[in-house]
Amino acid sequence: IGKTDEGYPFFVGGAVPGDVVSAQITKINKTYGFAKIKRIITPSERRTVPKCAFFEKCGGCSIMHADYELQLEIKKNLVSSNLAKIGGYEVGSYDYEGIVGADKIFGYRNKAQFPVGTSGRAVCGFYEKSSHNLVPCTECLIQDEAINITARIIMDFVNKYSLTVYNEKKHSGIVRHIYVRTGADNSVMAVIVTNSRTKIEHAYELAQMLLREVNLKSLVQNVNTAKGNVILGKENILLWGEQNITASVGNIEYVMSPNSFFQVNYEQMYKLYSKAKEYAALTGTETIFDLYCGVGSISLFMADCAAEVIGVEIVEPAVKNAVLNAKLNGITNAKFYCGDCPQVVSKLVSDGLRADVVVVDPPRKGCDERTLDLIKEISPSRVVYVSCNSSTLARDVKILRNCGYVVKKCCAVDMFPQSMHVETVCLMSRKDK
Repeated sequence: IGKTDEGYPFFVGGAVPGDVVSAQITKINKTYGFAKIKRIITPSERRTVPKCAFFEKCGGCSIMHADYELQLEIKKNLVSSNLAKIGGYEVGSYDYEGIVGADKIFGYRNKAQFPVGTSGRAVCGFYEKSSHNLVPCTECLIQDEAINITARIIMDFVNKYSLTVYNEKKHSGIVRHIYVRTGADNSVMAVIVTNSRTKIEHAYELAQMLLREVNLKSLVQNVNTAKGNVILGKENILLWGEQNITASVGNIEYVMSPNSFFQVNYEQMYKLYSKAKEYAALTGTETIFDLYCGVGSISLFMADCAAEVIGVEIVEPAVKNAVLNAKLNGITNAKFYCGDCPQVVSKLVSDGLRADVVVVDPPRKGCDERTLDLIKEISPSRVVYVSCNSSTLARDVKILRNCGYVVKKCCAVDMFPQSMHVETVCLMSRKDK
């Protein structure tokens, strides 16, 4: 952000604090404007040369040109700024513990979703920022290299057998996305998302191609015939191998299906969940409601310190994985329910269940308003809110403040080095506690 002599601020894309630049104004509003860099006159000491050849085009790693300590400062300040401006919590009114950095800032992602397009031949990659212009790329530096290798092999297969590429405007063509996950022991789940239920031919050949380069455990065809930007459909066709792969975080082993949500950075996930567990302040006597529980990742991580954990999730395959994960780890004090979160929790409450601690880990859009109302009705002593979007987190803690809960502690965790995304965990307690 640069300001004129009169104090009028401009948001300058691609600039780093300390840069001296020549910039072209692109838009002016009443209280602020936008500009783009024409020339860097004097680079900031905090500026770095991006390692990725696709940095200027790909919309993913938006702050790779800033040194890592600056990246952490930017994210730490983003969270506290959103809590202040949106949530009404100024720093000092709660214990802000800053940000937990990553030991591994490249090669950390265990999942990637490549849209497929054409550029003379079928290609996959990532979209430019704020567009659906595809940048062909299977050499992403923040991903596990097995993901890149898998994507390249699948695209060779697609081109060898001339599989048609999906056209979102015409809603025609077959191959929509390549979706790859890595798990324990460098295992790989490869998913081809198609606009047809017709089973992909020559799948055994593809499996053998992959096995020569990666530790393939699962090859799946996911069927998504719907229009729109949702990547995965509900139907999975197993082409080769196993239905699921596993991952280990701490002492817990998790089973994952293609549709199951799971954090993309195993090392930082452990730090995030450890902080959430710390905030829950469990003594072994508490009942926990884990809302938006996914495959039970947080539920099972906390189960050893609680009397009972109840997880609720709307995605049926994820709930099946959660039940399987509990059995796999010998955890008997965790139960999981599938369905719309407010409806399921309302039924549990009407049956007389109450929670001492509520944990929420919602999608980017934040908590459903009905869920926030239910938290007030349940009236737990503590709410632990895990968020991938500090803007909606701030909005929700403001609502919960009106329900009698105040933020006591907050900590950001850098789950996504090189990008502007950041995870946050907040502890809220009832005002009477």
